[in-house]
Order: sequence, then structure tokens, then C-alpha cells
Amino acid sequence: MGRRREYEQAEIVRPMGQPLPEVIAQKAQFFYIHRDGVRLRVMLAKTGNDDPRGSILFCPGRTEFIEKYYEVVEDFMNRGFNVLVIDPRGQGLSDRLLEDRLKSYVGNFQDYADDLAFAADSFKEDLPKPHIVMGHSMGGCVALLSVISGALNPAAVVCAAPMLGVFDVETRMTEWFIRIFDVLGFSKKNLPFQKKTGGLPVPFKDNKLMSDRTRYERWAAYFKTTPELRVAGPTFAWVSQALSAMSYVNRNAKQLKIPGLIVAAGADPIVEPASNEDFAKDAGIQFKVIPGALHEIFMERDECRDQFFEAFDGFLKKEGF
Repeated sequence: MGRRREYEQAEIVRPMGQPLPEVIAQKAQFFYIHRDGVRLRVMLAKTGNDDPRGSILFCPGRTEFIEKYYEVVEDFMNRGFNVLVIDPRGQGLSDRLLEDRLKSYVGNFQDYADDLAFAADSFKEDLPKPHIVMGHSMGGCVALLSVISGALNPAAVVCAAPMLGVFDVETRMTEWFIRIFDVLGFSKKNLPFQKKTGGLPVPFKDNKLMSDRTRYERWAAYFKTTPELRVAGPTFAWVSQALSAMSYVNRNAKQLKIPGLIVAAGADPIVEPASNEDFAKDAGIQFKVIPGALHEIFMERDECRDQFFEAFDGFLKKEGF
């Protein structure tokens, strides 16, 4: 308890003043921590059990924030885990890295991995082992990067639709275009030909993320009511660093020496499901695809989410967690 008193209490976003979910209100705390001059917001949710099953260290995807994952956090807590979630630098209520708060920017993807490791170390007294590092999309790439680079040394890694290959960067020419413009001084400029949404969500019927309207509207409400949470399109630097991170993780798949599970979204229009399967095969870890699921597996229809947690529970049982 004494260790956590050192940290500043962080704000919690409540669209239209809505109350927190009961479990989150009772068992979660929000803090700011500082690493290399960057203020990071984290949430620590403890089950309250005398003997927790272990801890989940969770990294969200690009543009995402802690509050989006309340339902998922409760799912993990109900399984006996303490949970730590971070707002990645440049997102949520963590410090933005550019004067234009809407720009999606990072100097190096390793910063994301090192931030997650720093947060886990900061709250290690509240995070009993075994540790399972997890992430969605960008966060999945970060989770794998954190393990392969040695930033974290967890017992296992689990990813939902990890960003290991994306449809928007389909050719070598596109990749070189992005890298060259990054080097030429356009690193903090947004990629051209992006829709100017100002970080606001598109109507449900036009979205490519999930098919569950209730969860979509719940997520969208945060961006609609809280401008501080909004993140728009990626900069040249972000995409260039993402390409480098994906390449590094894919090249070093065989260096993943711990148990792992990757769950791909079968109808994902953003991350290539085949890239998830290829990595899992190279790394020798478990793989499952959820037919018909869009990119946001954790926010999808119950029938899709249930398949993820069936795979997750099976993984835990097989590996003895």
C-alpha cells in the first residue's frame, strides 16, 4: 500500500457523468506515473482475492484508452487475475508527444514496450505472478515486442488481432514511400489522403471495427464527449516505426521462448489474419481464428467474444496457469 501512495491520482473519464461499472468502481485505481519526462496514466484493478491467480499486463491499440476495456478487465478479474492497463504515450490521458494533440506519433515502438515494463515494475507489489502480457492490435505488437526485446519477462503472452501485417501497407513501394518521407523530415506530418474526422468516430454503419452496435456506441461516446481522448490519423513517423516493429517481431518469432496464444479476427479489414497465423506457426504457439469477427475482438458480438475466452481459458488450462 505504501508504494502506491507515491503516485498521483489520475482522472477517470465518465461520458455524460455516467457512473463507473460497479466492479471497476470498487476495485480499480487510476494513477499517473512518469518515465523519461512522459506522464503515463495507468489503471490497477485488483480482484480482492487473498490468492490471485496471477496478473494481466495489458496494452491497448492505436487511439485507444483505458476506459474502453472495462468489460474486458472485468472478464479477467472474474477469472482471478489482477489487471494493469496503460494509456500508451500519445493516447488517452497520457502525455501527448506533439503540440497537435490529435496527431498519432511515437519516436520508437520500443518506447511503448518500455513504458509497459516500467508500469509493471512500478506496481510489482500489487501484481502477483505469473504475469501474462496481453495486447490488442498495436498493443499486441507491443506485447510481443516487449517479450522478444527483453523489456518484460512474463510467463506467457496472449494477443487479439495483433498488428503484424496490415492491409493498408500492401506493397513494398508503399512501405518505401513512407520510410523515405519519414527520413526526409515529414515524420511529424500526417499521411496524405486520410479522412479528416478530427478523431471523431464514424457512424456505426460505416465502421470497420466491430459489429456490435451497443459496444460501438458505448466506445464512441467517449470520443464524442471528451475531446482530450481523441486521436486522429497516424503520422509518417508512427507508420514507419510500426513497420519497423512488425518486421522485428516477425523476424524474431522463434525467439519467443514462452507459451503464447494469438487469436485472429477472421473478417478483419485492418490486420491481415494470415500474418497472425504465420507468426504463431513460426513461434510455435497456439493460434485460433474467429470466423466473421471484425478487428475489435474484445468489442465484438458475444458469440465472437465467447470464442476468444473459450480459447483463452483452454490456453490457461493447458499451460497450467
